[in-house]
Amino acid sequence: MNAEGSDDDAELRSELEELTSQIHATMNEVAALRHPMMDHDRVEAAVDELAAIVAATEVATEHILASAERLEALAEGLSEEQAGEIGDTVTHIYEACNFQDITGQRISKVMALLRDVDDRLIAMIRHYGHDRFAQIPAPASARDDSALLNGPSLNKSGLQQDSIDALFG
Repeated sequence: MNAEGSDDDAELRSELEELTSQIHATMNEVAALRHPMMDHDRVEAAVDELAAIVAATEVATEHILASAERLEALAEGLSEEQAGEIGDTVTHIYEACNFQDITGQRISKVMALLRDVDDRLIAMIRHYGHDRFAQIPAPASARDDSALLNGPSLNKSGLQQDSIDALFG
């Protein structure tokens, strides 16, 4: 073998080592996001949280709009000047409530993107094989005080209000 062939072999070996290193790094990054041995799916949990935000915002907006309609009805019995002021204020409320539709659309796009990323992560896990990920430690759950700041439970988890009322009823 000549020196040139030896240099080519060394370069190829170096490139293969770099590629192997990148594959391992990618597997570690995938495992950090969606380890097949984890007891929960972090991406799906994020999608559920976003869906809960959209639903809660929609309910709140419906209450605001219903209250604005009630104000309009009450204004009919007032003087023209007072009814006009209330009408203008109610119009501002209606305009401000447009945020819900726009926000819902934007959050829905983010949810679709997260689901797409999750699907791609699942495909990568299948490609590499679940058994290869068993060698990578699953990320530890971040359980600090921030875990307590998660708001009301989602429909899938936690006690429902009826259950809580029954306990204290």
